[in-house]
Amino acid sequence: MSNICPLCGSVDVSAKETIRGAEVNSLFERNFGVPHALTAHTLNYCVCQQCSLAFFSPLETGGAALYEHLQTFDWYYMEEKEEFQIAMRFVPKTGSVLEVGSGKAAFATHVGVERYTGLEFNSKAIERAKEKGIALIKESIEDHAKSHPQKYDVVVSFQVLEHVASPYDFINGCVDSLKTGGLLLLAVPSSDGFAGRAINNVLDMPPHHVTHWSEKTLRFLPQVFGLETIAVEHEYIPDYHRQYARKVQFEVAIRDFLGMKFKLLDMSFRSRLIAKMAGVAAHFFGTQENFAKGHTAVGVYRKV
Repeated sequence: MSNICPLCGSVDVSAKETIRGAEVNSLFERNFGVPHALTAHTLNYCVCQQCSLAFFSPLETGGAALYEHLQTFDWYYMEEKEEFQIAMRFVPKTGSVLEVGSGKAAFATHVGVERYTGLEFNSKAIERAKEKGIALIKESIEDHAKSHPQKYDVVVSFQVLEHVASPYDFINGCVDSLKTGGLLLLAVPSSDGFAGRAINNVLDMPPHHVTHWSEKTLRFLPQVFGLETIAVEHEYIPDYHRQYARKVQFEVAIRDFLGMKFKLLDMSFRSRLIAKMAGVAAHFFGTQENFAKGHTAVGVYRKV
């Protein structure tokens, strides 16, 4: 298993938790009907002491079949998300826009199809975008940047970076495709928000998510990629996440009361009982969530 950070290349990496692959597979099959999602027998959950990126080793990413199955759920590719509204406060009204990992290209309608280019690997997502008259390119950002260097005024990517095995190559490709002075916007699940305290959140594990991002990591990026940080913004907790955030809050409170250590994966009987109790409490009892930050953080940068 690698002890090298996939973002900054540091070897100053600490292993925080060891996770059994069989337990991950059990959750994927039970919750989403995906059998044998993961091939690794064990995963190490690691944190880089240099850039604070958290990542799993090995970095086992999901294939096309996994994403084609997940997009059958309505919530997987949403037409409207708060991160789009955050992004539109920074995206200029003119200039070319490249989206990396377009999904079904929902963001194209926000910026205007006439100035939009999208990259996407998922064939079904490409078909769904085509139904709306939007042609997507089936190509990686690394390859696209080689044939389109310094072409775009804006590059955006929503909920993609956490899926890729080499975040360095991904971000470097985004930067290479930008004009000098252009804007890069990266939206990722925030480990500073409620999702960062969730237990047994299997979609935040391989082969779905292979890295975890904090504001500290997002603010580290300019040191590696020749960028200037414009802003790092966090979404509020939207209505569709509110009950889940309450469930996480109750679960964290119960575990803290019992002196239980936080773990990404805890399939013990006590942990599962606490999760059921927290779910019931979230359904019947309203609370003021003590998580100041929602699911997603958006880093906004200028290429210098």
